[in-house]
This record gives sequence, structure tokens and C-alpha cells, in this order.
Amino acid sequence: MTPQQFFDKNLKWFTLVLFILLLFKSVQSCNRNTIKSMSEKQYVHQIDSLKKLHIDYREDAQDSIKRLNFELRLATEKTKSANEKATAVQNAVEKLKSNTTITVKGVEVVKDTIKRK
Repeated sequence: MTPQQFFDKNLKWFTLVLFILLLFKSVQSCNRNTIKSMSEKQYVHQIDSLKKLHIDYREDAQDSIKRLNFELRLATEKTKSANEKATAVQNAVEKLKSNTTITVKGVEVVKDTIKRK
């Protein structure tokens, strides 16, 4: 049998095998494109989620910073007010002390009269 006769005899099998391989590669290519498209969608969704999460964290951090700065200013004002009150009380006590003279007259010493054995 010559190669020409072999190819003529088996031409439909060769054609069928080549068609099946072509079909398999087409399905493989479509599957690869579908997987690539799904991965790309997931990637875009994940990036968008991370960006939104980053923005949320940044906004939360800015809110926390503003709140803490407000609390710091409030504590500073309370400290100033307490210092002013303490200074006012100290000045009042000094004025009261300078205007008052204490004299003790007729203080008697009390002796113990009980005898013990």
C-alpha cells in the first residue's frame, strides 16, 4: 500500500480527527476568554471595594482626628478655667489673710488635776 492510497482510504478519519481537534481548541479558547473575563470582573470589583474601603477608613480617621482635636481644645479650656479659679481663690485668701490680724488674749494653760497612783 502506498502513502497515497493510505491517505485516500483514511481521508475521512483524518478530516474527522482534525475537525475534533479544531472544535476542542475553539471550546478551549472560549473557555479561556470566559475565565479571563470573569477574573477581570472580579479584579475590577475587588479594586473598587478596596478603594471604597480606603475612602471609608480615611473618612473615619478624619472624623476621629476632628473629634480628638475638639476634646483636646475642650480639656485645655477646662484646665485654663481651673487655673484661673485657683488663682482667684489664692488671691482671695491672701487678701483675707493680709486684712485679718489674729490676737490671742487670756489663753490659760489647763493643768491636769487628777492624781494617778
